[in-house]
Amino acid sequence: MVRHLPLLLIIGVLWSASARAAPPPGFGEHPEALRVKLVTFGPGQDAHQLFGHSALWIEDTRLGADVLYSYGMTTQEGQGSPLHFLVRHQPFWSARLPVAHTFAGYQRQDRSIHVQELRLPLEARRRLLARLERDVRPEHRLYAYHPTDNNCATRVRDALDEALAGALRSASSLPARFTWREHLRQHVRHHPVLGLLLLTWVNAVMDMPRTRWEEAYVPRELARMLDTTSVPDGRGGHVGLVSHRADVHISRSRPLPEGADSAALPRLFLLGAAVALGAILLSVLRERGTTEGARLAFGLYQALFGLTSGAVGLLGLLLTCVSEHAALRGNANLLLFNPLALALVPLGVGVAFGSRRAERWTRACVGGLTGCALLAVALELLPASAQDLREPLALMLVAHLGFGVAWGRPWHRGARAAPRLEARPQRG
Repeated sequence: MVRHLPLLLIIGVLWSASARAAPPPGFGEHPEALRVKLVTFGPGQDAHQLFGHSALWIEDTRLGADVLYSYGMTTQEGQGSPLHFLVRHQPFWSARLPVAHTFAGYQRQDRSIHVQELRLPLEARRRLLARLERDVRPEHRLYAYHPTDNNCATRVRDALDEALAGALRSASSLPARFTWREHLRQHVRHHPVLGLLLLTWVNAVMDMPRTRWEEAYVPRELARMLDTTSVPDGRGGHVGLVSHRADVHISRSRPLPEGADSAALPRLFLLGAAVALGAILLSVLRERGTTEGARLAFGLYQALFGLTSGAVGLLGLLLTCVSEHAALRGNANLLLFNPLALALVPLGVGVAFGSRRAERWTRACVGGLTGCALLAVALELLPASAQDLREPLALMLVAHLGFGVAWGRPWHRGARAAPRLEARPQRG
């Protein structure tokens, strides 16, 4: 009982908040008085806010009351650590929220608020409200969050499709504008380190062809899908599902992402080239034997490279083995961010202190890592290649090749050999 006390307290707080936002008696009893609006909130600064948020705004014009139904409720305790979030499906829940108070909170964060009023048949409005009310009950409100299959946007999408008796899904079978990876690339472009990690750890699941229905896991794509959907007009024809659009707030600092952005590739290539050039220059200085500091710097530089790239690869390997998310299991990027690079840490220390044995093992290790990177290139060039490796490839291929050149030692013929001291017998 004690270990479940935090969860019970959280549920109690949410129950109180939901009760404060509960609609008045008779809310929705007259479907013709209901106005249904999809609210799309723009991206925020934190990692879990990068894709934005979707919610449904239901207004009863007869009673002058409104409620916001949101499927994105969680707490820091519910999210856990970022790594835990990648490994397990985290608990999220749905709730009723006061509209004005919620909008004010998003405006304080300078997150855009876009509203689309939906032209739903009367029976569809009744079914939708019944579904939303069912989903906020204590016995139904909790669900296992999934970034692409079960999030705030997909649950709103599913509720609208159920209200329209499956018409929304049947109208959304056309090919998607972008793959899931391309959407991820768009939304993480202002967070380069996080973006590189996520694009490295996700696998070919993110590159599969998708439909517009599947693409609507992104809140903005859900709004776009509704903009192009039609419903029966009651006179034998069809009319657009969205009857009115309005911007409640436009963000001044976080414009909505647009287009498949790959602008990070040149920057990643330049960073990889800088890493490679550093390895080559330090190797040249060490072989010339100018100072002991050059040898020490080269060994520690190698150790730092192995620690950084190997740690990213090791985390990727752990996700491959234990994550519940299919998009994180099995990954060709482990050929580039290779866990075996961690061996360069002790070997680099050995090189720094002049160990010949460490040099021999380092040469073999670097050769293996370079070979794995070239194998990743071959996989990327295959016509049947299923995974997009561009970001890790732009950074790590040139970096591995730089260390390969540094240990290939093409300049050894001109290097001055260190004098050897030999013991000679003395004549008496």
